[in-house]
Amino acid sequence: MDFDVLIIGSGAGGGMTALALCEQGFKVGLIERGQRFKPQQDYILNYADWETRSDPLQAARLNEQTIDKSYHPNAILNGKPKRRPALTYHRVHGLGGSTLHYQGEAHRFAEHAFRTRQQFGWGVDWPLEYQDLAPYYDQAEQLLGVAGESGNPFKPERGSYPTAAHPLSERSRVLAKSANKAGMTLQANSLALPSKSVDGRLPCQHSGGCNYGCVFNAKSSIDQAIIPRAEQTGNLTILTNTRALNLELDERSEITAVDCERNKVRQRYSARAYVLATGAVETPRLMLHSKSQSAPAGYANAHDQVGRYFMETVMAFQTIDLQADIKTYRGPPLDSRIWDFHKPDDNQTNGFVLGAAGYLYPSAGPSGHAINTPGIGRAHKAKVRESFGRRLRLFGVAEQQPLADNRLTLSRSKDPVGIPKVDVQCAYSEQDLHTIKVMKTRLLAWAKATPTSRIGQAGDTSLRSSATHVGGGCRMGNDPQSSVVDAFGRVHGKSNCYITDASMFPTQGAGDSPSLTIQALALRTADKIGADLKA
Repeated sequence: MDFDVLIIGSGAGGGMTALALCEQGFKVGLIERGQRFKPQQDYILNYADWETRSDPLQAARLNEQTIDKSYHPNAILNGKPKRRPALTYHRVHGLGGSTLHYQGEAHRFAEHAFRTRQQFGWGVDWPLEYQDLAPYYDQAEQLLGVAGESGNPFKPERGSYPTAAHPLSERSRVLAKSANKAGMTLQANSLALPSKSVDGRLPCQHSGGCNYGCVFNAKSSIDQAIIPRAEQTGNLTILTNTRALNLELDERSEITAVDCERNKVRQRYSARAYVLATGAVETPRLMLHSKSQSAPAGYANAHDQVGRYFMETVMAFQTIDLQADIKTYRGPPLDSRIWDFHKPDDNQTNGFVLGAAGYLYPSAGPSGHAINTPGIGRAHKAKVRESFGRRLRLFGVAEQQPLADNRLTLSRSKDPVGIPKVDVQCAYSEQDLHTIKVMKTRLLAWAKATPTSRIGQAGDTSLRSSATHVGGGCRMGNDPQSSVVDAFGRVHGKSNCYITDASMFPTQGAGDSPSLTIQALALRTADKIGADLKA
């Protein structure tokens, strides 16, 4: 055996699993398809020409090599059949996975988020409860130095956060007043952006550039907060620029090795136990592609459940331009949230949250803003100065109902190394569409209540996706005929494979960001793996 445990994927789930197992004394191999980035060298915000510089994180997303863009999923809008463009999925290949470009939101799912069937009559209940995850939420928050404010009436009772909540940015202070006018409550967001140093790294510098990689090493992405600690144990072997191509299976359909391509050379790695943590698109894809005589439909797919119940990001947005000069890009990009609608008050609406985003990004930086502002000469300069940094995007994020026919299947099209891409079918239910309408109504009311604001463009993801948070495809449950893994992420009927990414989510947490729950589940699963290996 090359390792005690071989983990495929180094993002929120894979990285946290690696740390927990290394600290238990196991020899861990960590496979990452992308490179290891050097923040002070690679991230564009280190450079004066950042607006026109090629972004390595953008290049590392590579979603065209995963999803067949020629496949157009079915949809229904206003009762009529429509065709949606192929799924647009935003993620990063690199050590740390999509935490490299995430904005640090660190949310515990509320109790009701684990019981949508019991409480609201739709979806499916998780095979565990909030209380099962609470100690692992605590552990993950401590490791990340999460900044937050306790006493949120919409969330479970809890103790203090590891670091204090960030003071609300000027934009959020303005929006808090208008939210209150619209009958809503804006609160400080909980963020994996420590407000004080927790492990020798700088605290958050409020630069607003989280999407493009933290140049200060302050954001608690997996590569900065977790991997170095795992390396200190001496038990971690990192295999970057390594792509898992296929799972080798024996006559019992258990994994015996992983075929990989590392720096364009074929390699084969084996372990006592295996962890799949490449996300809700790549994990089902790898499992469906890994076939044998004992698994003709793909690994762990005897009941045709791999790839089913896929859920994407359901969003609505409303742009506004403020007349006051408050430099909307200053501060953590997502420093506040509205949880008033987190728990539905009827069974016709999915849970959702509202927020506001204000940050710098290349197409809307100073140069881009100047180019897109009409005029010439001194008058143009004055207009640019007056209007820059005043645009905000109000947004809503809802969970999507899990439907069996929303699924990933292997495409006839293949990527450059000959692995089938995936076709992603993901239509919105009538309840999903109703939830979008409710979100847009709330956002418009919020925008109108904001003083001296000009109402801009509105939109949603019902016909054109823009997915950052995806889940399902290998969901957890107690019944092997309707799920892929058990409550500990262990593949049903298999002794040596576990999943620690969002593909095992039965539902999506009522609009909250998934990373902290992925990490808490990963820590719980790591305890199970350790116990199984020692048994």
